[in-house]
Parts: sequence; structure tokens; C-alpha cells
Amino acid sequence: MTNIHDTAIVHKNAKLGRDVEIGPYCIIGEHVTLGEGTKLQPHVVIGGHTRLGKNNRIYSFTAIGNPGQDKHYKNEKSFIEIGDGNIIRESVTINFATGEGEKTIIGNDCFLMATAHVGHNSKVGNKVTLVNGVGLGGYVQVEDMAFMGAYSPVHQFCKIGSLAMVGLCSPIEKDVPPYILGAGNPFTIFGLNKVGLQRNGVPEASKIELKKMYRLVFRSGFNTSQALTRLKDEIGNDPYVKHFIDFVRKSKRGIYK
Repeated sequence: MTNIHDTAIVHKNAKLGRDVEIGPYCIIGEHVTLGEGTKLQPHVVIGGHTRLGKNNRIYSFTAIGNPGQDKHYKNEKSFIEIGDGNIIRESVTINFATGEGEKTIIGNDCFLMATAHVGHNSKVGNKVTLVNGVGLGGYVQVEDMAFMGAYSPVHQFCKIGSLAMVGLCSPIEKDVPPYILGAGNPFTIFGLNKVGLQRNGVPEASKIELKKMYRLVFRSGFNTSQALTRLKDEIGNDPYVKHFIDFVRKSKRGIYK
């Protein structure tokens, strides 16, 4: 049964699934869809063309569906899509995209802690953690199961690879490759994210290959092109290594070494 507090303002055209709960003083706009089982604490504002899937938990003072902080935005129709099972804590902000028909996307089972920001046109994968104060600039991509430490800003157009872990207060200005652990200002890579690999069930055989990959790319003295060639020839059949190679080859801002 849907439960809407008397003080909430919900547009008559908003689409609400079963068992949605909307707390006191929330504001829900005309073009908003809330999937079944989604629960909003007091003072949540959701506007724009925003769709949330099932069983999301949105905490107080979160604002979803405002225009991106982008001078190029010219009132075009764009979107936010948020998947299922996400936890979005206090005072998180998520902006819709710049560009007609474009989207800001967040996947499933993510944990966005208090005051995190997801900028326009950003794409966040599944099971991503953004700790307090993380700020994603416009057009940032964060792949599945990545972890961003508190107060780490990410420059627009940067990519954070899957299962990468970025430590506390680490400004990111290049692409962070998959499976990497690093931190600091300037950002420094320390090794593989071994805990993340273990917790997320990466097979032992692949972990062995990733160790070889790490030594070849980050410790051998080869430049990136040379290292990728050696990787493809020697251990390129492992699916995790394949993803790493593909990520690096597609990087436009360059990777941290």
C-alpha cells in the first residue's frame, strides 16, 4: 500500500509503484516515476524526468532531478535513470543530463553516502560506493563495484574502472584503471585492490593473472603501449585482463601509472 504523508506535495501525474512511502515535506514532480517499495524520508525533492526503480531508500534533504551545473544546458529534455536497491543518504545531489535525450544513469545496489554528488551525464554502474562528499563532475563514468573514498573529487570526463578503490581525499584528473588501489594528492597507485577482488568473488586463477598484469604494466618500466602488447600476447585470454586492456585502450584522458 502506498503511503504519502499529508504534508508531501506529489504531482498528480507522478507515477508511484506499490508500497511506495513518501515522508513529510517531500516534493515529487510531474515526470517522476518511483518504483515499488521505494521509501523517501522527510524533505526529499525529486524533479525533472526522473525514474527510480524498485526498493530504493532516499534520505532527507536529497535533491534529484535539477539541471546540471553546466552553462551548456539550454532547457532541453533530458533524463535521470536510477536502478533498484540503492541507498542514497542525506543531502546527496544528482543532476540530469545536458543534451536532448541524454541521461544521467545510476545502476543497482549502489551506496551513495551523505553529500555525494553525481554530475550531469555521469554513468555509475552497479554496486558502486561513493563515500561522503565524493563529487563526480560531468560525464564521469564509474564502473561496477568501484569504491570512492570520502571527499575525492573526480574531474569531468574521467573514468573509474571496475573494482578500483580510491582512497580518502584523492582528487582524480585521469582515468583510474580497473582493480587498482590508490590514494593521495597527487593520486598514487599502491597495488591491486586485493580486498575488493576477494570480496567480489574474483577466481583465484584470475587473481594470479592480475598480479602478473600489475607487474607488467606498473612495475616493468615498459610504456603503456608496450605493456598492453605484452599483456595481450601473454595473459590476454583472462576476462579480467581483457577488460583492463580494453579500458586502457579506450582511455581519452590517460591512465594513472
